[in-house]
Amino acid sequence: MDQQSVRQSLERLRAALDSGAPLDDQIKADLASLDMDIRRALEGDVARVESGLTERVREISVRFAERHPTAAAVLRELGTLLEGIGA
Repeated sequence: MDQQSVRQSLERLRAALDSGAPLDDQIKADLASLDMDIRRALEGDVARVESGLTERVREISVRFAERHPTAAAVLRELGTLLEGIGA
């Protein structure tokens, strides 16, 4: 996995979310948890990361599709990158 690509995708996601529609509390919590798990995976602590990380990214992407299309696209890209580590 290219860690730099994942980090860049995370930064693009943050920028897309900052410029889009407001987020509800549940989505904020889901994104915070996802961000923490991705950071753990990047640090090599995959054992502490819940399995199915790629699937979680894809599920959130679907929820974002209508109100946050740019963020949804970045999440799909992130899912593809994470799939490379089997997350």
